[in-house]
Amino acid sequence: MNAPLATLEDKTLIRLTLAGHAECFGVLMDRHLGAVKKRISAMVRNPADADDLSQEVSLKVWRHLAQYRSEASFRTWMTRVAINETLQSHRREKRRPVCLSISEFNGLAASGESPHQSLARAEVTQVVRRAVAGLDRNHRQVLILRDLEEHSARDTAQFIQSTIPAVKSRLYRARLKLSAALQQSRFQTLASAET
Repeated sequence: MNAPLATLEDKTLIRLTLAGHAECFGVLMDRHLGAVKKRISAMVRNPADADDLSQEVSLKVWRHLAQYRSEASFRTWMTRVAINETLQSHRREKRRPVCLSISEFNGLAASGESPHQSLARAEVTQVVRRAVAGLDRNHRQVLILRDLEEHSARDTAQFIQSTIPAVKSRLYRARLKLSAALQQSRFQTLASAET
């Protein structure tokens, strides 16, 4: 590669890229991505979406460069990839539910709650979820059924095919283990804050 890369034709840059010269791909992107990004920007409302889609297009072009056939110019091919990616993005947005699922409400601030309080609540929720997930299966199952889903001891016993005294005993041990895990998590948080 004696000639400056910017003077090489697209076909040559593609061939060199496929031969392992990644810097040639950078030259191709510098040459064409601006025009392709303008096309994407004309199809989406949010400039941040245009940036994200441009990155996706660059990645797709990189992955599928060997499939490029020189029947059309490289820019035309790349623009077609961009249009397809943008249309796919629109389809995904249409399939997205209009309202939030129950689990997504955890990130929303309650009325009268400051952003700091909302963040603190979200962090506590995450710590508790991790602690519950860390319990063994039997303890986690009885804790979720009794304390989170608020099933009766009888229903829980039927669900896990056990007796009511066994459910009560297992729930007691699950609460102790959860409490210990939360104390450990709190201790680790305090220790990391001091360092």
